[in-house]
Amino acid sequence: MKDPYKVLGLDKSADPETIKAKYQELHDLYGEQRFRSGEEGNEGARKLQELEEAWVLISSDLSRDTVSGGNVGDFGTVDGLIRQGKYDEAQDILDSIQNRNGEWHYMQAIIFYKREWLTDSKTQLEMAIREDPNNAKYRSSLDKLNLSMGGGQSTAQNQQNPNVNPNNYGGQYNNQPPYNDYGGGQQQDMSNCLSTCCCAYCLTDCLCNAMRCC
Repeated sequence: MKDPYKVLGLDKSADPETIKAKYQELHDLYGEQRFRSGEEGNEGARKLQELEEAWVLISSDLSRDTVSGGNVGDFGTVDGLIRQGKYDEAQDILDSIQNRNGEWHYMQAIIFYKREWLTDSKTQLEMAIREDPNNAKYRSSLDKLNLSMGGGQSTAQNQQNPNVNPNNYGGQYNNQPPYNDYGGGQQQDMSNCLSTCCCAYCLTDCLCNAMRCC
């Protein structure tokens, strides 16, 4: 079959919005032409069928790009790098992805959360939900993040990263991680440790006092 992108008169490197706009333009053109009489109508019908066949293949490419970002690394790779603590590498791949959908913003939120930029992380989760309102994972993460931020109140710990544009990115984390698969980092471990030690000390002190009284 003829190169589907050539049917549109475009190169495969064209951005998705340009491809979609060109498809719609040709679809309207050939759709109108096919109703004309004689050979012109037949030609319009033939081109419309060719266009639709090409669009099936192109749509498949665009769907893959939604996940992979178009041959520049995929969200699975970003996820793996985050789990390894390689946040700079994860950010580099994320920055190279052109299609910034809900999953893109979710991954950006996790990176900012790991960098302790809670306010910015929240912004990214809100953007992810705007892109995909029915995604339970995004909403659950935002609910937990709001809870960990004390209802969104500003504290010394959740101040926004001064080097980040709040319209593009998202924020800090504290001891209640909203991202269950990623944990809460060293701060959470230290907090749990201090809490446990304090309880043990108090219990020991009470027992000693009780023994002295006997």
